[in-house]
Amino acid sequence: MHGNVWEWCLDWSGDLPSISSDPLGPSSGSERVRRGGSWDNNADSCNSSYRDDSSPTDVFVGFGFRLVRTLEK
Repeated sequence: MHGNVWEWCLDWSGDLPSISSDPLGPSSGSERVRRGGSWDNNADSCNSSYRDDSSPTDVFVGFGFRLVRTLEK
């Protein structure tokens, strides 16, 4: 799952608490968080905890999203 495309997140970019396992960014802003790195990044960027940001209008072949589905038991 890591490193194929940058995954867009709903969080806006901003200062985060110093200790947090699943931090939430500010409620508004100009740049969204993206995570996970892309096929053209080095290994340091290709993990789910790596956060970067971009304007939601930016376009790049390494940006994408992942679909998630909950399976019924």
